[in-house]
Formats: sequence, C-alpha cells, structure tokens
Amino acid sequence: MMRVAILGAGVMGHALALVHALGGCRVRLTDTHAPTLAGAPGLMAKALATLRDAGETDRDAAWLGTVVTTHADLAETVADAELIVEAITEDAETKRALYDALDPHAPLDAILASNTSYLDPFPLMPGRRAHRAAIAHWYTPPYLVDLVDVVAGPSCDPEVPKRLRDLYAGMGKHPIVMRKFVPGFI
Repeated sequence: MMRVAILGAGVMGHALALVHALGGCRVRLTDTHAPTLAGAPGLMAKALATLRDAGETDRDAAWLGTVVTTHADLAETVADAELIVEAITEDAETKRALYDALDPHAPLDAILASNTSYLDPFPLMPGRRAHRAAIAHWYTPPYLVDLVDVVAGPSCDPEVPKRLRDLYAGMGKHPIVMRKFVPGFI
C-alpha cells in the first residue's frame, strides 16, 4: 500500500485524498487552515456516498477513516511518504515556502508532485528534490473526472512519470504523460 501525503485539504486536496485512498493508498492529509482540515473528512465522506449511490464503490465512511488520516503537523504528514502531492493555492511564494518547509522532513526518494494547473512549480522546489519532481494535474472533481496530466520536471528521473502513469492507470484513471510543462495542460 503506497504511502501518500496530500498537502492542502481544500477543494482539490480532500478529493485527491479520496482518489488515492480508493486507489489503494494509505493517505495522510494536512492543511495549515485548521477549519479546512477539520472539514475534509466530512467532504470526503459525502463524495464517497455519491460514488456509492452511483454504484461506483462499496466503500463507506468507516473504511475511509482507516485509510485517510488528517494531521496538523507537516513533518508528521510527510515523514515516510513515497508520494507527496501538493494541492495548495496557485501562488508561487506560498508554494515555495511549503516546499522549503517540507524539504527537511520528507524522504529524499519521495516523489514530489504538484497539482498546479498553470504555475511552473519546478523552479520553486528545493534543488535536491529536482530528480523526483513532477506535476500530477487533476481535473475537478478528481473522483469523477479520470483525466490526470503527468509532467516530469526538467531534471526529473525518467522513471518518475512512468511510476505516476502506472499508479494512476492502475487506479482506473487516464494519465497523459506530457513531454514538458505547458500552462493550462489538456
């Protein structure tokens, strides 16, 4: 079971936590805004109920609580993550500050993937993360829209986008691996 950290529990973050959980991952979710983090489990349960009512899953809120946990502490959230998905506001300095804060706590071999839709995150990431840096851009809501754009950073190990592609295809999603970052994507 892949260990995934989702950074940001807002509109995309809580939904990405649900998608990764449904895909067989163990998920830790964090947000700097305590009310947003506190509301995320309810939003995930509501989305899960919608999927259940549509016959897309037999999972329920009790199951969700066993695979997704919420954490106020960033270091605790990323401590042993294999994949870190950043889903925070589209602001360069806010993203840079988050990447700098997680850098000393996240495993060096963790993939760091931004859900950005138009901002180039690669120059914002610490240099020692460049070999594992990618974009995994999802469309909203990601538990209904199966498309995900995967883009490797300019210095990224070529295995990283392949690993993301295989992970998401294995979840029944439709990853499109792009050759380079393009604002706006598909």
